[in-house]
Amino acid sequence: MQEAVTALRAAFDAVAACDIDLLTRAELSGPLDELETLGCQLPSVSQRLLARLQTEATPQQLGAKSWKDVLTVRWRISAAEANRRLNEAAVLAPRRTITGGPLPAALPATAAAQALGLITSEHVAVIRAAVRKLPGFVDAATAAQ
Repeated sequence: MQEAVTALRAAFDAVAACDIDLLTRAELSGPLDELETLGCQLPSVSQRLLARLQTEATPQQLGAKSWKDVLTVRWRISAAEANRRLNEAAVLAPRRTITGGPLPAALPATAAAQALGLITSEHVAVIRAAVRKLPGFVDAATAAQ
């Protein structure tokens, strides 16, 4: 994983160093579209890593009282942003049973769409809100759709 993240960092640095002043409108649109897709996809990897970290450690082992505190201090983000990321990871990352068996994400179609870069965190928030409002008589298969 570290090797892949290092390669991703190097690729980002190469993109950031590109001279864009002489690019045409057409040459700007393609990279912008690709960067938007990547920006949508990156949270899906972070969510998987965060969910896994939560199974491997406690906030206290990382020097904090709560997972929200771990994120706010480590990444210098607001408490609201930390909560948003934790809540997204809780429903979009793969899960484990009590005995350690694999379970899909609570919202598998949403997780798949984000992993493909088709939706943003704003879309996720709207989907989560809609799912929360579903009446209790809606069965799991219908809710997943």
